[in-house]
Amino acid sequence: MKKILLLAFLAIVTSLEIKAQCPVSGWASTNGVTGGGTATPTVVTTYAELRTAVNSTSVKVIHVSGQITFPSTGRLTLNNQTNKSIIGLAGARLISTDLTAGGSGILTLKNSSNILIKNITFEGPGAYDVDGNDNMTIDNCTNVWVDHCTFQDALDGNLDIKNASDLISITWTKFEYLKPPIAGGSGGSNDHRFSNLFGSSDSDTQDDGKLRVTMQYCWWANGVRERMPRVRYGKVHLVNNYFNSSVSNYCIYAGYKADLLIEGNYFDGVKNPIRLETGNFTAAQSVDNTFVGTTGTAVGSGTAFTPPYSLTKIASQDVKQTVMSGAGAVLLQSTDCFFLGTNEAVSKSISNASFFPNPASENISFKVFSDSDNKPVTINVTDLSGKSEGVIYKGALTKGNNTINSIPIKKLGKGVKLFEVKTDDGSYVQKVIIK
Repeated sequence: MKKILLLAFLAIVTSLEIKAQCPVSGWASTNGVTGGGTATPTVVTTYAELRTAVNSTSVKVIHVSGQITFPSTGRLTLNNQTNKSIIGLAGARLISTDLTAGGSGILTLKNSSNILIKNITFEGPGAYDVDGNDNMTIDNCTNVWVDHCTFQDALDGNLDIKNASDLISITWTKFEYLKPPIAGGSGGSNDHRFSNLFGSSDSDTQDDGKLRVTMQYCWWANGVRERMPRVRYGKVHLVNNYFNSSVSNYCIYAGYKADLLIEGNYFDGVKNPIRLETGNFTAAQSVDNTFVGTTGTAVGSGTAFTPPYSLTKIASQDVKQTVMSGAGAVLLQSTDCFFLGTNEAVSKSISNASFFPNPASENISFKVFSDSDNKPVTINVTDLSGKSEGVIYKGALTKGNNTINSIPIKKLGKGVKLFEVKTDDGSYVQKVIIK
């Protein structure tokens, strides 16, 4: 039965004609990120195939299939390239077991622009303070979008950004440590589960005016100790993220010349949600955040930059359920865009249609236009695994604009759902958050 449901769900997704390019938001949207666009993908299943594809300037879209374990000293560097995508098919995972300073790490993006990394789990060997490499490093790159990835158990950082990198968006991405930290490293820390460092040193003056980063719908989960992120120099917009690591020492750190807009986030049972480096940071403005069971410092300071872009935001109280339902390498297809905004419609075969409010709790309403009277309409709900949660409405539309009010949804499970409207001449699917 599960197989049948999954196949049915994939058939629905295919029928929606989702395009290969999803819209980027945040700082990376100011010049746009398309990666390799609609170029024919090169599918890789082995380390050798991946290395060849990463190094080739003629390969513009890489699809990673399955689990690839890197050999010792196997870290890959995508260097001096433009317009490239590395996208995981469902279940794609890149694994490094190297514990050495020089051989560790999985992927470095260097001196490159217009790069898309999507739907991949990066698994390291566990945190070990030997001044090693990161699961991913973004080094002197511009216009990079990391979307729907999972970063686990990095030797050094899960995802670090440095050396004048700029115009970067990280969305729907999960950071965690599932392996115990390794003590005794030459760096001196016995617990180096430090996830994200933006700006390597106060002395890196090339970062001044750069390191403009947006992080939205990200999740700092099990095992993360610090750096969620720690920022120097950058103008960083942290919006609608979820923090719930039970071992946290601090979450967001405003370091030297950091200019942070901390907006609409949900801090859940963590220590020191916001830490300020006295006398050194530019601003760490806290706006409409939710704090539940937190301890320590949680107060921002100053007025941050004004983002030159617009994006869809949700209320901070809705962040926990939303992010937990969708962050990480969870997409079933490489072209899925299900989580890019609460107003997103996956299909618009039926014109002028929408569900509201969104998020919703006890009841939901629906607007739709019909070109004829007595047109049968059915609304069915599925979760993201393809499991049906039932038909919530059956009826008939009249010619013109229709509003169907107060459809009961109390029996639906919480989380992100796909609401599918069917008539005899089309369908409409919209993501709805049930809280």
